[in-house]
Amino acid sequence: MAVKVLIERRIKPLQRRAVFDHMRRMRQRCLEEPGYISGETLRDNNDENHVIVISTWFGLMDWKRWYASEERKQFVAEIEPYLTEPESVLVTLEGFSEHVAGA
Repeated sequence: MAVKVLIERRIKPLQRRAVFDHMRRMRQRCLEEPGYISGETLRDNNDENHVIVISTWFGLMDWKRWYASEERKQFVAEIEPYLTEPESVLVTLEGFSEHVAGA
């Protein structure tokens, strides 16, 4: 089952170029990561410093492996000084099932 990950970042004013360059390098690296399908970067129409990255992964374990990797942790550590708050990560699963755990 495909997984979509939404990462929300709020960038400090005048730091967009540095952050976008960094995110471009991260996406290029993800192309080599097993299970990575695609990604896109969206900018809030009302706030150019509010950015949402949507990536698609083949499976949840593919995302979890990348998320826990030292390489991603290093990427995040490098980008954090340019953000006004820590990034927010939402992991979503495609589709809907009547067999939801806990339901």
